[in-house]
Amino acid sequence: MSAFTVKYQRIPIRLLIFAASLAFVINLEGCKNQTSNENTIIKCWDLQKTLMPDNIFSPKIETLPPEKSLIWSGTVSHHLLADIQIDRWFSEIAARRNVRNFFIISPSHYGLSTDEWALGNCIWQTKNGNVQTNIKIEKEIAEKLEISFEPQVFQIEHGINTLIPYISKYFPKAKICPIAVHGEPPLNQKDAQKLADALSPYFSDNGKKENFLLISTDFAHHGNFEGTQFKDNRSREFFNNPTSSTWIFCGCDNRPGIYVLSRFLTPETKNAVLFHTNSFELSGQDSNDITSYFFSLFYN
Repeated sequence: MSAFTVKYQRIPIRLLIFAASLAFVINLEGCKNQTSNENTIIKCWDLQKTLMPDNIFSPKIETLPPEKSLIWSGTVSHHLLADIQIDRWFSEIAARRNVRNFFIISPSHYGLSTDEWALGNCIWQTKNGNVQTNIKIEKEIAEKLEISFEPQVFQIEHGINTLIPYISKYFPKAKICPIAVHGEPPLNQKDAQKLADALSPYFSDNGKKENFLLISTDFAHHGNFEGTQFKDNRSREFFNNPTSSTWIFCGCDNRPGIYVLSRFLTPETKNAVLFHTNSFELSGQDSNDITSYFFSLFYN
């Protein structure tokens, strides 16, 4: 856990989850009237004090991909409450392969996107160095989606920003392609397919060897234990049998991202769920307002 972390045990868990997501120091200089050639600078949470509770539970790893498999995608939480599990998920990827580009699909949480998708030319500052956007690829995606950059979306987007310090820690040479999508149901399948088509050249058999499709998502929201378990059992059907049709069982805040991932699955694709846990298990708080997490890796 970061040396900058301040622990508070009596702060309601939902405040802690979202305090971390909003605790970014944003360099706003130059953001007004910004052109597409300028970079928005975002200072990440690991450069400042971040509120996180003491966890009372640490789940054991369920499964891992076979040693010689190619892992090329996965689902990971964007709640810092799950810091330990996020860190372990990234470390498992780093132990198995290099990644040149992380394509991060995140929900657009705050409604700042003017289009169905938002792309940005940002630089994230972390204690392990800067993480750059791959501007060349981001521009190619923007052209295919027929949109302009919207860097303002990413200044407070914890679906992206939460994960950047782990990338800089384990993949200091990697670049990212951030994509924020309107993820609330019902899914707009036409738009989700358009995004899948835009990303498909980067996830051919060869593309999967240098790129990684990161689905930033949390699963069941705002339920009690029984309701959360019911929803997660449905989501588990996708992880047990990942196909282009079973994606629909996933109950999460990033269904467009899951849909895009499902378009790149092959009959040989399998999934390993490293951790399945939830906010109540990790914190012991808010038993009637639970968010669940699947930390998984897809491999061929």
